[in-house]
Amino acid sequence: MFRRDSETGEEIAHHVTTPHGTTFVTGSFAHVYQDNPDYTVEEVRGHSRPDGFVIDRTVG
Repeated sequence: MFRRDSETGEEIAHHVTTPHGTTFVTGSFAHVYQDNPDYTVEEVRGHSRPDGFVIDRTVG
């Protein structure tokens, strides 16, 4: 589901915060949220687990 960085092996995702403060991680369609000024989108790197995505670091 998530793309993988070929140099580090980390999975690439986006951490999205909605105008109401809800947060979630998405592996695709970040542009949908980036185009809306009320959403905050950060590129993150991490790894998947059975119970969700673990953010190891924020890029940028």
